[in-house]
Amino acid sequence: MSILLARLINIVFLRQGPQDLPPGRSVLLASLAFYVLIAALSLNLGRTPQSPTAVLVLAAGLPLILVWVVLQLKNRLSRWEQTLSALYGTSALLSMASLPLNLQTGAEPTPPLVMISLVIFLWSFAVDAHIWRNALDTSFAAGLGVAMILFIFTFGIISSVAGPL
Repeated sequence: MSILLARLINIVFLRQGPQDLPPGRSVLLASLAFYVLIAALSLNLGRTPQSPTAVLVLAAGLPLILVWVVLQLKNRLSRWEQTLSALYGTSALLSMASLPLNLQTGAEPTPPLVMISLVIFLWSFAVDAHIWRNALDTSFAAGLGVAMILFIFTFGIISSVAGPL
């Protein structure tokens, strides 16, 4: 488990790619479980969406399909498990880093908290772009495009099914 965590941290810092994760379903399941745990914690802190269960199910389930579609289009389906493991695991790490920011209750968040949240949010795009660049053997810009399109698509589906976030 410590090897997986170390490699996920290296992916977050753009030092390794999804291909450096150990292959196998157990790694994917561990990354997914980590992601679901942190997402569930995050949904219970701060402002709770109308349907937190639907948000959690869609946030965990949509990547299973969307990553398969993108990799299938580029004939890289053999990279599905490692790509998903990297996406789930790094998302969980970045969400975990932002958990303390969700604890603030009351009126408006302070400017430093807003800036830290924005940095984590933007860094998550850089990490996803890095993962997609490696998974698709493409440029960082193309990886960023894929990451942004999938984010917008996923956000739209979750918002339309589970209500505003």
